[in-house]
Amino acid sequence: MDELFIGSALCEVTVAGEILLPRFFHETTQRRSPTKTLFIGLHETAPCLVAYDRHYAQQRHFGAEAQRLHDDPQRLRRTYGFVARSAIAPDGMIVLPALMRDRGRIGATALLVATGERFEIWDLEAVLHGGPSDLILLATHHRLAHIANEVLHVPALSSHQPRCGADMPHQPGLRVQPVSQMRPRHDPVGRADDQRPVAQGAQRISRDAP
Repeated sequence: MDELFIGSALCEVTVAGEILLPRFFHETTQRRSPTKTLFIGLHETAPCLVAYDRHYAQQRHFGAEAQRLHDDPQRLRRTYGFVARSAIAPDGMIVLPALMRDRGRIGATALLVATGERFEIWDLEAVLHGGPSDLILLATHHRLAHIANEVLHVPALSSHQPRCGADMPHQPGLRVQPVSQMRPRHDPVGRADDQRPVAQGAQRISRDAP
């Protein structure tokens, strides 16, 4: 599988665990997973979640480290037991299952970090308050970019709002309500009755003028 996950991003996480994947992550999942399904599991050593497709899971099972994995029951349970499926919606929305979100301690904002054939899902606050130094630098960069773009009313987070055609600019955290189009008026701005006193007043001023 030639397609690799590359890059990183901050994403909003709804109360229901919904995450709208960044466009470049979504495009990679579409190419890597014809079944439109991701597996969400625990990282082998780090306090985060990992997301990958079926091809990666099979490759790992039969790969060079398969025997060492099979000799460690705890790693087997962590690799195959604490895993949940998540369907990929057409707009790139995935849902973190409640168990996995709880085990990964994912809050309101997630840091997605690509690692080639899969990507990691970290809780932003956990990274900023004690994560690896390289991830702290990465998270700080994304957060500063988000603050700067928020001042300019440009969304920096991957919002949970679904994509419907072209992305509409909006202030992060604010939902735009559609407004029905107003029909143009075809009647005159004023009634004839309202204009009559004005005309009479104009005639009076004309008669009184020297």
